[in-house]
This record gives sequence, C-alpha cells and structure tokens, in this order.
Amino acid sequence: MAHRTHEPVGDQPKPNRIDRRRFLIGAGGAALALPMLREFAPRTARGAEDGAPRRVVVVHHFHGRMTGDSANDPWSPMGSTGAYPATGPLSPLLASLGDIRDRIVTIDGVDDLVRHMTGDADGHRSANLTAMTCAPPTAGFGPGGPSFDYAAGLLLRASQSQRASIVFPASPSNPAYYDPLPFFGAGGTSGYAVSPSPSEALVEIFGAPPTDEPPPARTLRDRLVARRASILDGVAGEYTALSRKVGAADRAQLEQHAEFVRMLESHLGSTLSADCMRPDESAIPSYDPNANTAGQLDASITPYQIENLVMSLACDATRVAALHFQQTDNTSTFPSAFDGASPIPAEQLHTMIHDSTNPSSSTAQIITQGFSEVGRLFTHLITRLGEVTDVDGAPLLDNTLVVWVSEMGYGGHLNFNIPVVLAGMPSAFAGGQARHIVLQERRTMGDLFTKVLAMVGMAGNTFGAQGTVGDTGLGQGGLNDWAGFQGDGPFVTPSRPLHAGDLEI
Repeated sequence: MAHRTHEPVGDQPKPNRIDRRRFLIGAGGAALALPMLREFAPRTARGAEDGAPRRVVVVHHFHGRMTGDSANDPWSPMGSTGAYPATGPLSPLLASLGDIRDRIVTIDGVDDLVRHMTGDADGHRSANLTAMTCAPPTAGFGPGGPSFDYAAGLLLRASQSQRASIVFPASPSNPAYYDPLPFFGAGGTSGYAVSPSPSEALVEIFGAPPTDEPPPARTLRDRLVARRASILDGVAGEYTALSRKVGAADRAQLEQHAEFVRMLESHLGSTLSADCMRPDESAIPSYDPNANTAGQLDASITPYQIENLVMSLACDATRVAALHFQQTDNTSTFPSAFDGASPIPAEQLHTMIHDSTNPSSSTAQIITQGFSEVGRLFTHLITRLGEVTDVDGAPLLDNTLVVWVSEMGYGGHLNFNIPVVLAGMPSAFAGGQARHIVLQERRTMGDLFTKVLAMVGMAGNTFGAQGTVGDTGLGQGGLNDWAGFQGDGPFVTPSRPLHAGDLEI
C-alpha cells in the first residue's frame, strides 16, 4: 500500500522529503524494465575481450592431403619450421592461399591417434567418428562425443539460447544428399546443419524476407519494446534528478544504479558487428541442386553460403560455425579449376586419390589442380572475415580463429599428418603468422583442439578423451596401427598418451 513518509515534527510533512508515490511513478519504468533487461541483455562470453566476442570457424574437407605420402608431400609449404617465402606458391596443394599468407599458420605433425583405438580396419568410418570428436566410438560405432565445434560453442556462446554451432554445407546440393558427418552435437547426436541451399539457409538463420504487405497494428507490448532505449534514458535522468534530494548514502546508491542503467543501455546490441546485415537472397543465382551432386556449381554458389556463415557471426547468431566441404567418394569434380570439362569423373575421386601417392603422376597433378578450388573458397572466407567490421572496430577476422582440418592425413586411409591451417586472430599467435610449423614431437588432434580453446581464451579446458591409447580395450579388433605414423619405430602403442601438453604456436 502506498503512503507518504512524514517527518515526525508537527502535522506537516517536510517539503524536501521524497514523495514515495511520486518516486514509484517516476521510477516505475525502471522497476519493470530492469529485470527484463537483465534477463535478455546479451551476456559477454568468458572468451570475450574489449567488448568483442571470440569466435571459432572450423573448415573441414575429406581425404586429407589427397595426394602424396610422408616421403612425397605436396601439401607442406616447407620441410621445417620457418617463415613463408614472400612470393610464390606456398605448396602445390596450397597454391590458392598465396593472397592470405600473412594471415595463416600451417602445421605438420598432428595425428588422429584416437582412430587407432577402435579396432576397426575400415579407413573412413573410424576417421569420420574420431577426428573431430577425439573420442573413441561407441560399441555400435556411433560417435563417442560431440565434435570440437559444438564443444567450443558451448564455452563461447552468449547464453543457452544461442546456437552452440552451426554447420554450413559448402556444396549447394540437394539436402537429401547431404550428410553432416563428422559433426556431432550433445551425446553424439547429429550436429545442427542448415540447408545446403544458400537461399534456404539464409531464411533458417535470419528469418523470412520482408514483404510488401503493411505491417500489423502495433500492440502495447510492441510500443514498449520499441521505447526501451528511451525508457532507459528517462530512468537514468529521473535517478539523476532524484539524487539531489536524498542523503549521501542514497545518492551514491542511485548514482551507482544510474550508471548500471547506462551500462545496460550501451551494452544492448553491442555484440552485433557494425556490418551485421541480412544477406540479400535476391543476389543468389537460381540453380538446380540435383544438378550439383558432384560439386559442379561449388565455385559459383558456395560464396553465398560463406556469406551466410560470416553474417551469422557478425550478427551473433552463433559464435562457432563450420564450413563443410563434403568431398566423399563420389563428389567434387572441381570443375572451376579446369578449362572445359573436369578430368575427374563424378564417381572416381576416391579411386584416383588411392592411386595418387606419387605426386608426379598425372593423376596426382589433376587432383592437385582440382583442390585449388577449395583453397580459393577458403581464401574467400578469410578475406570476407577481414572485410567485416566487428563491434570493437577491428576486422571480424581479428576476433575469429579459423581452423581448417580433415579427417585423414593422406588419402590412402592414413591418419597421421592431418593437414592443419590456422587463420585469423593474430593476437593468439605468440610466434606470429605467415609461417609453417613442424612439431618437434608428434601431437594429437586432442592437443590441437585444446590449444585452439586456449587461443580463444578458454585455457584450462582439455578437449577429447584422456589417458592413453590402450585405456578403452582397443575395440574388438585390437590395436590398429597400420594407418599411423611409424617413423623410427611404432608410434601407435597402447601406452601412448592422448595428450602430451601445450603446442607452441
């Protein structure tokens, strides 16, 4: 019940005392608005610094280095750690990355060690289930845990309502043809993937396009929501005025609250990039998804899917995204890499990769030339991230760490020397960028992803299975070591640790 507060002197209230009813009327907007704003205001992730959230993008392609072997490797830019040459192609398979050499770091010596714990002789199934999860499969050969993108998203997201990770299929095929392997969510469920169609994916993330129909009549709630910023202004002014009429203690409390209101006001929407905007679906060319089953249109349509990915980060729809090049057995003919028809038959890529261990062979040279299409699209992704202005005024790329990996090392079902390219977030690289790293001691994918978490401010989080290779009983078929690094002796042994400490990057 409302009442006046009287000074206990005679029958008259003291004129400079605060009328409680007037106070409630004047400050009622704050009493109603502040709880709602605290609930819905964007919350800064633990990895955020200087007002800009940290983000991760995972890029994935199949078949590893595609050509060559450890003795004849056309992927590695150099045979030892060092800075890239200032000019010229980085390597035959990475020739398309020349324009972004100052923004990347390549790494040799990372292995999918968990793959050998499965007892499975099949080269593809075990690789798909372990490379991104770093966890042994279940007894029924299901994923043993979430993939790295999902785990990182749980740590970096602003709130539980934000998607932990969004997988963007890179090839604009019919959705019925798309399999999101190797991306998994909580409990090994399928990862959240948008449509392979950039137009459909755009609507899934940003909603339906505006129509020419007149908007519906605004409700009282609509008007109050629209006035929220001006309500905050008014409340802040009301508290400032009231502070002149109260004692020092109350004045300090009101001033502190007014500052809190101002902080909320400035923070509302602050996680949206300055260049956040809904992509223009009218710019996406029409195409027949059923005519792109072998990647015939990737070069012309995939950039629009990349735009969806970039804007999903800029508009804070998610803070972790994946770009998935689905180059499985019978896809990706890389037509844009060749003049005229592609010399890679639609159903022969897998077979050709198995026959391409000699990088000088005509088969290996064809695959190497075709792979340049993936490199150009990766370069386009990095370029776009560098063109968008983030909330802190820096390029979006400066607050985004991009990790490009595969499920294999070499296309012959070998699971060592997984190709690794890191890009973006220059502040995360103590040794700088534009260089190649050959790890002095072999490391695992779990070590790599643990390092990535530390690089985006999530130090102390170890990703993937712990212990040693032999801890799970090595599956029904025992230790599978034929696909692992041998070197001067067997590297894949039951006592080999799955984590060996920090990577110096």
